[in-house]
Amino acid sequence: MKRNTDWEDLRLFLAVAKAGGLAGAAEKTGVSAATLGRRVSALEKSLNVRLVEREARGYRLTAAGRDLLLHLEDMDQAARSIATWRESGRVRRRIRISAGDWTTRLLIDNIAGFWSPGSDWVPEFLVDLRNRDVARRQIDIGVRNDRPKQAWLAGQKVGQVEHAAYQAKDVPPGGEPGWIGLVEDEAHFPTGLWLKENHGEEVDITVNNATLALSLVRKGYARTLLPTFVGDAYPDLVRITDPIESLRTERWLVMHQDERHEPAVRHAVSALARMLKQDPLLSPDG
Repeated sequence: MKRNTDWEDLRLFLAVAKAGGLAGAAEKTGVSAATLGRRVSALEKSLNVRLVEREARGYRLTAAGRDLLLHLEDMDQAARSIATWRESGRVRRRIRISAGDWTTRLLIDNIAGFWSPGSDWVPEFLVDLRNRDVARRQIDIGVRNDRPKQAWLAGQKVGQVEHAAYQAKDVPPGGEPGWIGLVEDEAHFPTGLWLKENHGEEVDITVNNATLALSLVRKGYARTLLPTFVGDAYPDLVRITDPIESLRTERWLVMHQDERHEPAVRHAVSALARMLKQDPLLSPDG
């Protein structure tokens, strides 16, 4: 069975091919000529092809060697680009942040409050109603509605979320608007159950995602529940109930215990916590 091709063998072959022999390649790479000769032979064995003709004045590439050299020059250019990128100081940790639809939009609308292009990390936002697994590193930070219970997770409380019922300030003629209900998965969420239990007979329109209801409410066609950080952001909406106690939840940032002290994660958590503790609203123009 052929062994897998060693990337180091390829790199050293490239040096030998460019230098035209072992001596020049040894001077350039700092690897002895004897070792270089063994690595070239090993590469030929792994590829099952002769790459060089060994002559008194050095190595002459075979047709297969010249063909391989063309491919390796592309690889060498890519390696140089990566080195330049790394040395430029722009290698930054990508922090994956998951939250529900509304909260993800809240983060994006208020991104200037916790991130800038000069930060040592960059955000990746993942809308996630099913709580991706922090423990398995599917995400780095989760915005959750309760304290993490697993010992391998860490959490920081950053506030709470309240819901109230809203309708448009200006309702079209023709009587009071009905209600928007939730179907499919969101029908089983606390907000979906509250709507069904309290206004199920008054539901006119149904949606399978609460974010779809906002435009309908603003047009005056219906009423529905909204997080107060959403509803209060729109001057054309009014609350028609006080915040509903049974729907109040905490807001937590959750991360893995092993990752919480990693600099980029720590900086991201700190910045997010600072922003969320200010109880920001959505941007109505977002």
